Amino acid sequence: MKHTFVRLGLLASLVVGSFASVSCETTGDPSTGGIFWSERKAQARLDERQARLNRIEDRTDAAKARARAKQREINRLKTEKAESDKY
Repeated sequence: MKHTFVRLGLLASLVVGSFASVSCETTGDPSTGGIFWSERKAQARLDERQARLNRIEDRTDAAKARARAKQREINRLKTEKAESDKY
């Protein structure tokens, strides 16, 4: 019985020692690795995503502005053509 406890103790120390040698990484995204939650890294990921969304929205707004300008030009040309067709 005493040998069982000694073996169990040795096994436990080996297991604990192997965990201590493994590097555990903190992550802002638990689905991509690491076992600990990092609020700072999670906030950095959210900030990066928000910045990317802002860039996309800026490009979308610029594209819409170009489309409106082109539509105004089309309407102006149609009006000029209609005016010239009257005479």
